[in-house]
Amino acid sequence: MKRIILFTLAISSIGLAKAQNSKAVFETHEIVWYGLDFTKAKFVGQFDQGMGAMPATGHDMRTKWIPQWNALIAKEKTNFPLDKAFDVDNIVYDMGPVNTINSKIDANACMVFNPGTIDRKEIDGMVANYTTGEKKDGIACVFIVENFDKGAENASVYVTFFDIASKKVLLCQKEEGKPLGVGMRNYWAGSENQSSNKFKKTGGLGKVNRDD
Repeated sequence: MKRIILFTLAISSIGLAKAQNSKAVFETHEIVWYGLDFTKAKFVGQFDQGMGAMPATGHDMRTKWIPQWNALIAKEKTNFPLDKAFDVDNIVYDMGPVNTINSKIDANACMVFNPGTIDRKEIDGMVANYTTGEKKDGIACVFIVENFDKGAENASVYVTFFDIASKKVLLCQKEEGKPLGVGMRNYWAGSENQSSNKFKKTGGLGKVNRDD
């Protein structure tokens, strides 16, 4: 069973949460999932449609693969138990705002041969510009993708929690993960074992004390 590599990065947010001690994130029993924001992401190197098939273009990324990666998490909830990862009772999937901005990505600029960078200061502005979805308040989480680096076999993202009403970023930490698998979707996916190993290394978000 495959899981998208970025999902495994959610688990490591235990370290950032304990370090920054964001009371609002710990106290909430519901997280609103905004999905994967690719608006500043760079796809580094030569991507293809999988198994050495024809090259993937920026247009393919925008119209096919980005929607598939986002839809995967919402569709396969058993394989992507965000409630357990974030130690909350409920996950609300409100991905409309991010899906809309992803659909407007410049297809001619996202395919590159050198990694891009997103400055931490940019994150606040990106989140501030999100339109409000179906949920008007609460705590949301979005993964802001920086790079999918084919040559380095590395995915880098900013795991970002924010207050929906004020658009204030509460927690933000850059994390990296190694893709596995065969084919475009599975290559950027981690196996069940990789996810399990992440839980073991961090102790699992489910063990976080909300009163810390």
